[in-house]
Amino acid sequence: MFRSSRIHKLKEILNTIDDGEGFVCDDDGRAVINVGAENYDDIFSPYCYKGGDTLSSSLVDYLAQKSGAVPLDYDLTIRFHVKGANEEKRKEIQAAVKENYQSDVHAIERRMSRTTSFSLIFLFIGVLITTIYLFFVEVAPQGATYVVDILAWLFIWEGIDAFFLDRRLLQIDRLKKLRLGTAKIEIIEFEPY
Repeated sequence: MFRSSRIHKLKEILNTIDDGEGFVCDDDGRAVINVGAENYDDIFSPYCYKGGDTLSSSLVDYLAQKSGAVPLDYDLTIRFHVKGANEEKRKEIQAAVKENYQSDVHAIERRMSRTTSFSLIFLFIGVLITTIYLFFVEVAPQGATYVVDILAWLFIWEGIDAFFLDRRLLQIDRLKKLRLGTAKIEIIEFEPY
C-alpha cells in the first residue's frame, strides 16, 4: 500500500515538472525532433570510408530516445541544425537515415519470420504430443501421463507466446523503425544559443 501510493505521488510530481522537452508538431501535424549538429560530420559514423552513408551510433540512440516520447500515431520530422545547410547535405542525411532504418526493418522482418516459424513448429509439436497423449492415456502409467500432459502444454504455450506476444513486440519495433526511416528531413542553419 505504501509503495503504490508513494509511486503514484512521485509520478504526479514528475508529470507536473515542465522540462520544455515535450514534442512539438509542425504545420503538417508531424512531431518534430530537433538535432543540433554544429559540425556536419558529427551526424555520420567516424568509420565511414568515403562520405556519410552511416549515421553515428549516438545520433541513432538520440533519435530512438526522442521518437520514443512521441505516440506512434504521429509521423516524424527530423530537423537538423547544421552549419552550411544546403540541399545537398539534406539529401545525404536523408539517404543515410533511410539506409540505416531500412536495414533495421529488414533485420526485424527476418526475426519475425523466424519467430513465426518457431511458434508454428512448437504449436505443431504440442498438438502432436496432445494427440498421442489422448490415444495412449488409458494404457500409460499415471506418472507418465502427467509428464506428457505438462510437456504438451509447454510446447503449446511457447508457440502461442512466440506468435502473439513476441511477434507483437517485433511489429511495434518495426513500426518505430519505419517511422524514423520515412521521417521528413529538414535542414536549417545552425544558430548557437
